[in-house]
Amino acid sequence: MKVLVVTAVLALAPLVSLAGNDGHGHGRGDMFKKLDTNGDGVVTKEEAQAASADGMAKRFDAMDLNKDGQLTQDEIQQSREARRTAMKEKFAADFKAADKNGDGGLSKDEAAALPRIAQHFDKLDTNKDGVVTQEELQAHHQERGKHRQPATSTG
Repeated sequence: MKVLVVTAVLALAPLVSLAGNDGHGHGRGDMFKKLDTNGDGVVTKEEAQAASADGMAKRFDAMDLNKDGQLTQDEIQQSREARRTAMKEKFAADFKAADKNGDGGLSKDEAAALPRIAQHFDKLDTNKDGVVTQEELQAHHQERGKHRQPATSTG
């Protein structure tokens, strides 16, 4: 059975990264510049602690891949990607575990194991067949992503 991996928007807290664009028109590179208070192109543990950025200070040592006491935008991006991958894998495993009959979807009873899905079950069950599939979750996530994109001007 093909398993679509659904990002954890429905089941897990959103991630905050410091590289790229956040989908709300705010560049995370701008956030990196704010954290990098001395403008040297890296964020030190002290700078991260002073900003209390998204708990980054708590994860600093794990994010500091080369253990030089500084975070580059590349290290932050790699950490973000690793966290996303781990969250996707956990969600896929949780979904599979909740799918007691192995049909690839969750009934209302099965969805009870995933409270965020259970809470929004009727909205997520777009074809109203009494089952929420990963395809429906993916479609919901993509639709939500469209609403988060920054507005663009055409003139």
